[in-house]
Amino acid sequence: MGKLILYGIDLSPPVRACRMTLKELNLPFEYKIIDLSKAEHLTDEYCAKNPQHTVPTLEDDGHIIWDSHAIMAYLVNKYGKENDSLYPKDLLKRAIVDQRLHFESGVIFEGALRSITSQIFSGNDTNIPRSKINAILKIYDLLEVFLKSAPYIAGSNITIADFSIVSTVTTLLAFIDIDVSKYPKLSTWLKRMESLPHYHETNGIGALRFVNYIKSRNIVIIDCRITNMGKLILYGLDASPPVRACLMTLKALDIPFEYKIVDLLNKEHLSEEYCAKNPQHTVPTLEDDGNFIWDSHAIMAYLVSKYGKDDAFYPKDLLKRAVVDQRLHFESGVMFQGGLRNITAPLFFKNETKIPRSKIDAIVDVYNFLELFLKNGPYMAGSHLTIADFSIVSTATSLVNFVEVDAGKYPKLAAWLKRMETLPYYQETNGKGAQKIKEMIKMKGFTILD
Repeated sequence: MGKLILYGIDLSPPVRACRMTLKELNLPFEYKIIDLSKAEHLTDEYCAKNPQHTVPTLEDDGHIIWDSHAIMAYLVNKYGKENDSLYPKDLLKRAIVDQRLHFESGVIFEGALRSITSQIFSGNDTNIPRSKINAILKIYDLLEVFLKSAPYIAGSNITIADFSIVSTVTTLLAFIDIDVSKYPKLSTWLKRMESLPHYHETNGIGALRFVNYIKSRNIVIIDCRITNMGKLILYGLDASPPVRACLMTLKALDIPFEYKIVDLLNKEHLSEEYCAKNPQHTVPTLEDDGNFIWDSHAIMAYLVSKYGKDDAFYPKDLLKRAVVDQRLHFESGVMFQGGLRNITAPLFFKNETKIPRSKIDAIVDVYNFLELFLKNGPYMAGSHLTIADFSIVSTATSLVNFVEVDAGKYPKLAAWLKRMETLPYYQETNGKGAQKIKEMIKMKGFTILD
């Protein structure tokens, strides 16, 4: 076993999730604090390890992995016992864990927690819109559903999904407590997690420090007026980037499937029938011989693992897979939730056509990172096409409606987009849907505010 070094800070939920995993696996490791307040994450030395300059970063005998979800999966895959249930080898069980992990990265961490903390830390704005608090309550609602039939987030056994979600949920408590009467299963699960022998050291201390800091800032919640093979079935609609990513995967694997359109405008995703399949009522949802999987990233990983002729699209090599996982979580959290949905949700559902410059700048940051990811290979995760490319191209070709990719500034990104367009199934699976969302955005008409 090589030397393990975890770079991070206790206040960070993703760092805490990795520490819980390391302790649960009883792995010796060195913990190096990265002081974000002193910009240690922006040093040349740290950026050479992790060009996204985030925490946590794991170093394993000279190999570098970042993104907590990718790190946790890597640790269990490499160092867990053969029958370790922390990240099950059974594909259906693993797909459920993957869905929960992407739910945490996209919806809980980026969509809820970071949506609030970024305005507090970066903008020194302590007036929190009621809508952001309501988003947390919706998360609690969904977690209660996830725990409906089992003691843990992904089933009958504790998994890395529990570590990921508990680290962020115990941070959200800084903004709204969990009502035991309304969320009995969620409350019981939290107590169950607190009973872990390493919990206080790995998560409790950091979570409490964060909560106390937020309370010291005296936040104010403000009310805002809203302006008006078995049989495979994929539920979705073409305009959705995550659906398009799954369509690309299915076509790349040459798998026969039925495609059922879910009309969001007519609220078909909120019907009892659809919510029974996917209580998060999102698209896409995959039905495989009566089994249901949702979240595009979990679906793609499942499809390649089960139906792929080889592992090229989602490598079995743990280091290569960890890179793909990092890119997938970057897409779900930073690109889709933090970049695209941060603009399109207000645009489509609240008719907010004035887009703050900061949201446009976030897209530029995404392009900068993608250019870095392509520095040493023609594809997003290296020398071969993977599901990370399908995921990222579906969202990137939607982001271009707000900021075009300047070939002079982003030559590698521009070349990669053209490379993706040459895939024989590209136009059918992504090009057509990308054009639809382009037309929808154009019809709205938007203005960028400085």
